[in-house]
Order: sequence, then structure tokens, then C-alpha cells
Amino acid sequence: MIEKIEFSSEDLDEAIRLFQGLIRIDTTNPPGNEGKAAEYLKTYFDSNQIDCEVLGEPGRENVIAKIGGQSDKPRLLFESHTDVVPAVGVGTWAHPPFSAEIEDQWIYGRGAWDDKFDVAVQAISLILLKRQNVKLNGTLLYAAVADEEVSGSGAAWLTKRVPEKVRAEYVVGEGGEPPTQLGTEKVYWITIGEKGLAWFKLTARGKAGHGSVPALADNASIAMAKAFVNLSGHKTKLTIIDEVARTIKAVAVAFLGEKEGSKVRSSQLDGQALDALLDTIAAKDKEIAEELRALTRMTISPNVIRGGTETNVIPGTCEGKVDIRLVPGQDRDYATQVVKECVRGLDIDLEITDYTDASLSSSSTGFYEAIEATVKELAPGCSVLPRLGAGMTDSRFWRALGSVVYGCVPMSPDIKLAEVLPGVHGVNERMNIGSLDFATRFLCNVASRVLS
Repeated sequence: MIEKIEFSSEDLDEAIRLFQGLIRIDTTNPPGNEGKAAEYLKTYFDSNQIDCEVLGEPGRENVIAKIGGQSDKPRLLFESHTDVVPAVGVGTWAHPPFSAEIEDQWIYGRGAWDDKFDVAVQAISLILLKRQNVKLNGTLLYAAVADEEVSGSGAAWLTKRVPEKVRAEYVVGEGGEPPTQLGTEKVYWITIGEKGLAWFKLTARGKAGHGSVPALADNASIAMAKAFVNLSGHKTKLTIIDEVARTIKAVAVAFLGEKEGSKVRSSQLDGQALDALLDTIAAKDKEIAEELRALTRMTISPNVIRGGTETNVIPGTCEGKVDIRLVPGQDRDYATQVVKECVRGLDIDLEITDYTDASLSSSSTGFYEAIEATVKELAPGCSVLPRLGAGMTDSRFWRALGSVVYGCVPMSPDIKLAEVLPGVHGVNERMNIGSLDFATRFLCNVASRVLS
């Protein structure tokens, strides 16, 4: 039986204060100083008689907490991160980025979405479940970690040093936004996985010389430029996982109508037909179309070239940096093979400087169904779809432990993505008070369903 959770106006006021307090702690990464946020949360949990620990590297600690149930398992973990990216264009913010000022039901501040919103609503959910003596048949865990924005060292520390404290069958991780309008339907996304990452450093070798007689030298920057053209123009093969195919077909129905969309639904997606479909969708919504395109193949983005010192000096070496994202099923060997093909015939050395496997959780679980049922109960008329993330969060560390992880801390159905997205990693990051209410009710409901 799922117990009903009460969430009063006094509870909402408390959530707002907790959220504002978190934003006012400057955890800009680098250097992070996330330990200050961890201690702030520990004080809050301690005052509510919730088991809590602060663990991790000095100054960059994580905070973990738990509510025990009638049995130890199953375990459900709420996971988020306390560090934030640097505040850009401070002089152009409507309010100082660490002031957490409220204007017209919006709370402004760096981290208001990414990710202190998740930190706050997950924490207040534990507190409400504890206060209201909700009977759980398993254990509800909480982890707010350091250093997600740079290297994931906080999540790595917890999952490698003390896995027994944070291991869970089910995890609600970072990821959530208002619903997307697809045709006549509003859809919340559940992030069921993330693409992998392979960063390459390329070093071109040539022969230095004087710019006045270029034929006596071998310009390494020219070789790198050719490599970049080859890489950016390379057509990678289509690799579509089931959840991405399901999303593409749903988007096709939304944008093309039931009649034309149904043809896509019953057809096999292949390269030429898929790209033609996505081109059609891009004419209506370029952002959705290009995100879907990126999820159907390995992407290659050559981004940095460093070569030469003076205008009249032909460089003998040139360095390039390339960002490659892999779909599930692809690995570093495959990425290396593709890059080698693109630089064949050029005197260029390759080195992988950073690598992370793609991670994926099946959408065919009771956990997914519990999230879907909760969304439909709290936001009538909205549905859900699975999504593969093009970027990367700390969810990968828990998938490596064997957890089913979904990124889904949804915002209020009454706002639009355009009202919050520009502030993420940008100016005037903000979150509306209605989303604090909605997300807290959502998390309490999910915990009750999964651990009932």
C-alpha cells in the first residue's frame, strides 16, 4: 500500500529556506569547497534525527544519509551533487549569483537548477518521510557528492572506498526538467543512460621553417587542419538502442501527425531514412532533432588546435584535441579505429587523454513503471519517455555497481524549458518555487511506491 505524503505550506517554506541556504554556500568548482555544503546538510539532517555522515577528501567531502525501513533491502538512493560551475557575467545577473534572492516566485542563484535543486528536494523528501513516520519496507539512502562538474571524484570516492554505504538496487539521479511539448502531448523525460566519452590528443609532426620560403618546410598545422576536416566530415555508422528508437517514433508522431508518424513507427530506421526524418523535424524544432541525431551515432567534435608561435615561423608540431561521444556498445578501440581512419596518410600521433564507457539501465523495470505512475498521478495529461543522455553525470558510477539508475527529478508542469535552460551554466540561473513543491511530492511518492 502506498502511503499518502502530506506537504503543507509550512513544509514548502522550509524547503525554500533549505534551498536558499545551499545556494548561498559558494561551491564553485574549481576549487569546490563542497565540504561546507556537506556540513550544512549534516546539521539539517541531525536536527531531524536522520542518520548522516560526511565522508571524502578534506574540503571536498560528500554527505550521505539514510532512513531505515522494516528490512534493509531493497535500497533506493537519491543522488545529486553540491558543486557548481563558475558564475559568468556576474555584472549582468538580475541578482548576485550566490544571493538566492526571490523575485516573482523564482529563486535566483548559481546552482539553482544544476544541481542544488536536486540536492534540496531530495533532502527535504527524506525529512518529510521521517517526520511522517512513513512505513518503508526497504532503506532510503541519500548522497550529495562533490566534484561532478569536473571529474566525478566525489562519486568515485564513495563508490570505490565505501560502496557498502551507497550501494542501492535503485537510484534517482541528476536529470529532470519541465515537460516537453510534443505535438498535443506533454512529455517528461526519464534519462535511462548516457553516452560514453573518448577525448583524443592529436600531435602532428612536420618540419619547421621560415614563412618566407614555405616549400622548404612541412607545416604541421596544415596536417592538423586536414585531420580536423576529415574528422568533422566523417559519417559514423548508425547505432540505435531500443529506447532511442522508441523516442524517435514518438517524436515523429508528434511532429508529423498520427498518419505519417505511424509509418515511421512500423518501419525499420536506417541511416538515410532517419536523417531525412530528422531534417524534417529540424525544420519545426532543431534542438530536439539534433539531440536525437546525436543519440543515434558516435559524434566527433574536433575543438582545439594549437600550432605555431610567430607569423613568420612555420610550425614543426601542432596539437589538436577532439571530443568523441560513444553510444552504448561502442568502446575505445572502436573510437581509435575511426580516428586512425580519418588521419591516415598524415604524420599524426594519437593519445586518449580521457575515457569513460557509456552506461545504460533498461527501461523495462518496475522502478521505471513506478516513476511513470507517479508522473501521471501528479501531472495529469503528461506522459513519460525514456532518454539517452548525450552528456554525462555521476550516474555512471552507480551503474558500475549494478544499480538501475534513472535521471528524473522533474520540475513543475506549469513552466517551460525556455524559462530555465538559458541560466544553466549561464547568466541568471533560477528555479521556480512551484518546482520545489512538485519535485518533493514526486520523490516522496516514488520512495513510497518503490519501498512499499
